[in-house]
Amino acid sequence: MTDRGKTDLVVLGLFDSVEQAAKGACALRSLPLPAHDITTLSSVPLPDGAVCEDTAPIRFPWAVAAFWFVGAAAGLGLSLVTYLDYPLITAGKEIISVPPMIIVTYEIAMLGALLATLIGSFRSIGLARLKGRKARKVFDPRIHEGKIVLCARVEHGDEENRAIAAMKETGGLDVRAEEGEL
Repeated sequence: MTDRGKTDLVVLGLFDSVEQAAKGACALRSLPLPAHDITTLSSVPLPDGAVCEDTAPIRFPWAVAAFWFVGAAAGLGLSLVTYLDYPLITAGKEIISVPPMIIVTYEIAMLGALLATLIGSFRSIGLARLKGRKARKVFDPRIHEGKIVLCARVEHGDEENRAIAAMKETGGLDVRAEEGEL
């Protein structure tokens, strides 16, 4: 969604090869469109920078680290509560057995990191959307046939027409504009 509350307009162009898609991306950047408004969709991984640079930061590894520390604190707390409820008495003294505490702390920390990774990956691929976001992500099912989709977020009017023309000139097969988000 844009700052004005309207749905974004995205121009999509289907390309047969990486080379054609790269030419299309160069033509879009010469319009000029900001690099963060141009992206690709493909069923196969493309080499980094082959078509366009992905400037979006990856944020969920920080969440994984945070959940790891939360899990470690929960595991340590579980170990301490268990020790207080069921003390280990050796030679008439209560002792804290550290090696089992380390194992429980590590296992629950890893469980926290795993859950954060699952939640983060579901959100990044669009399976766990927030309810407030109504705009749909742009998609073309022909991606699964080996096509590469070049997408550009544009403004209505002249910028839209120039982006469509640039993609068609560089070999775009089916170039169209639709409402949605990248």
